[in-house]
Amino acid sequence: MNYPLWVVPTLGGTWVIGIISIIHVFISHFAVGGGIFLAVAENLAYKKQDDKMYDFLKRHSRFFVLLTTVAGAVTGVGIWFSVSLVSPDGLASLIQSFTLAWAEEYLFFVAEIATAIAYYYTWDKITKKQHLLLANLYAVFSVFTLVIINGILTFMLTPSRWLETHNWLDGVFNATYWPSLAVRLLIMLAIAGMYALVTSSRIEETRFRVFMVRYCAKWLLPVFFLGPICTIWFLTQVPQSTLTTIFTGIQNSGVGNFSILARALYTSLVLSGTILLFAFFGPYLNPKGFTFRIALLFMICGLAATGTTEWMREMLRKPYVIYGYMYSNGIHKDQIADLQKAGFLSQGVWAHALTEGNADDVKKGEMIFRYQCMACHTETGYRSMRKLLGSRDEEAICNFLQILKETDKTKNNYANIMPPLAVTEPELKYLAKYLATINDNGKLETAHKFNSKPVLVQSTAKQGDNLH
Repeated sequence: MNYPLWVVPTLGGTWVIGIISIIHVFISHFAVGGGIFLAVAENLAYKKQDDKMYDFLKRHSRFFVLLTTVAGAVTGVGIWFSVSLVSPDGLASLIQSFTLAWAEEYLFFVAEIATAIAYYYTWDKITKKQHLLLANLYAVFSVFTLVIINGILTFMLTPSRWLETHNWLDGVFNATYWPSLAVRLLIMLAIAGMYALVTSSRIEETRFRVFMVRYCAKWLLPVFFLGPICTIWFLTQVPQSTLTTIFTGIQNSGVGNFSILARALYTSLVLSGTILLFAFFGPYLNPKGFTFRIALLFMICGLAATGTTEWMREMLRKPYVIYGYMYSNGIHKDQIADLQKAGFLSQGVWAHALTEGNADDVKKGEMIFRYQCMACHTETGYRSMRKLLGSRDEEAICNFLQILKETDKTKNNYANIMPPLAVTEPELKYLAKYLATINDNGKLETAHKFNSKPVLVQSTAKQGDNLH
């Protein structure tokens, strides 16, 4: 409500964030898990005084540092950039609520990057014992970045006591903090093993390659045995309405009605199961036949599994961006009733500025759509409104919107996945008129577009208004 909106046609802003985030998560998980891998492997090499393993770790660390400090950093900035444009209200709340946590995160991040660079550039320049200390320090710093960011990510699904206290520590150490930390650590160890399989598969000496391929495959086994237990632990801590959505999606699958959440769940399970079984029967039991091409295929499957798992995690908290506090469109839960009385267009800073004095009802409806619907939907692309509306005309659309306006879940079947419309009756009709213009069966065929003239916006909101 308090920020200008970035409109991404067809693909939608959600997928812009999603594509960047999936790549970043796959790399950042390697940054943590790979750091632990380097520390453990170098400890092993130090105890055995194994020069071959030292040579392997030197080559592997070059790949590790280039990927994590360059690609990881670039995609990390990309996430901040895209989220600030697509979901500015949600990001503002996270920044203001966890200012100290973000400061600590960046402190450990800088220490992590500095240690990683020192680790790679001091090979053969300092003693092995000193170099091992750098490996251990990097592992500690990387784990602490996970410890902090995990609290902020899990807070978005289970804010727990923070909803009453607004104490940042209550938000960080929420209900799903510990099970999520365990799950992520297991996944990070598995991803570290997958990346190491890529470099170990290129070792020329057969005997040492067989040893390293089997050793790297072992890093995937913990998630095979402990992953299901930690996942069940995690699910016992999520909100009841979220569990209901999951089980409803599973039950409906039996009659051929696959919800998006069910599809993501099944895809994640199939890919993860395939990877783990293949790791056991492939590089672990048959390391001699494991090749570089198979390792790359392994990585592609891992990226796909990471993407679907993160996609599913994001959908678990729908229709909220911060569960029970702020909806995915940036409107606070406790603002809905007031906006339904006073009106959205008169209260939204930018919506008011762009529609003030405009008598065109369709343009007013478009502004409502952009601010209340476009966080998840597009006109004709991803989660297409045209497909959702089907054959409805303007009157039928208006009746449909009346249902979406309800906050009572017994009257609104979409309440668990979509925010209630925060509009007055006249604004609801504006929105219906606009939606009719993008509907194949609507009376109008051409949607009105806003001009690009600059608008001076004067906000009366005080600092912190978007938090309470």
